[in-house]
Amino acid sequence: MASLVNVVALTTLLVSTVTGSNTDPDPDPPQIFLWPGTAPNEKPGFPGPESRAGNDGSGCGANHSIMCDHIYNVSHPSLTPFFAKNGSGAAIVIAPGGGYRDLSWGKEGLDVARMYQAMGIHAFVLKYRVPTRPPVAGLSEYWAPLQDAQRAIGMVRGMADAWGVDPTKIGFTGFSAGGHLTAHISTQWRTRTYAPVDGNDTNSCKPDFSLLMYPWKLLADQSKKDQPFNLSADFDIRSDHPVSFFSQNEDDGTAPVQGTLGYYLKLLSVGAPTSSLHVFNKGGHGFGLCQGQKAYLEVCDWPFSAKRFLQDHGIIPGWPGPPMQPKIFSN
Repeated sequence: MASLVNVVALTTLLVSTVTGSNTDPDPDPPQIFLWPGTAPNEKPGFPGPESRAGNDGSGCGANHSIMCDHIYNVSHPSLTPFFAKNGSGAAIVIAPGGGYRDLSWGKEGLDVARMYQAMGIHAFVLKYRVPTRPPVAGLSEYWAPLQDAQRAIGMVRGMADAWGVDPTKIGFTGFSAGGHLTAHISTQWRTRTYAPVDGNDTNSCKPDFSLLMYPWKLLADQSKKDQPFNLSADFDIRSDHPVSFFSQNEDDGTAPVQGTLGYYLKLLSVGAPTSSLHVFNKGGHGFGLCQGQKAYLEVCDWPFSAKRFLQDHGIIPGWPGPPMQPKIFSN
């Protein structure tokens, strides 16, 4: 729970929006920096100044009217909060994709946060460190994003009282590389990968639920699609894995669906909580919320399935509903 000291400290971390222009009529809320000083294991001068560019197609923003943008060279990770009104107290941390090179900020971050906010969930977009940092002995390849994810969950849990969050309903979701990070935090939450900074680091950083969206690099070797059980060594999958939701397309040429299937089957084999698996025949990689698409595909319905998943597990209210007879379509 939050102490007055933590509330005051975090209030001082509220800053203006991220570097770069944004003509969205509903601009980004202020950021909350994760670390009171330099993030752990950072090297001075790397990777260079942060920047933001609208270069990922159209259809993003509150009115679906602006270019979808990316953020580059993140050294000062943060959370961008979208607080829900009259919600259930549930919260979710959102990790955009970008191959651990950059962050798909609008398409897989801000827009997704608005969606969860509309469901009554406090949403926090995680601006984690990219590009990939040089290796550090004893840590995994993508150690910096994992540290930021661990810190983010601990911070949201630590600020539960101040932010109106139920500390037993804090989830994590991510897209592509953010999906890898979701798997990483869902399996590597038992021990912090950095020295504690403050009381937030004494809180559990285990997500209470996870949504993995076309997760990248689940396989030990992405090219060996015939070995779906050869998962990356990043993941220590046990029976205490968070309840999970998966959404992926068979024709995903970037993140082979075999990785998602292998991960899901591994969860079954260790007796992890029941998960929800959604595999669609087409839609490729990086579909987000289907912003700017000319054709509405089946995969574009994934937010409805995600909402039912959250309701089914008591994270938000509204399910199960009253008994219904199946509808019969005449044409």
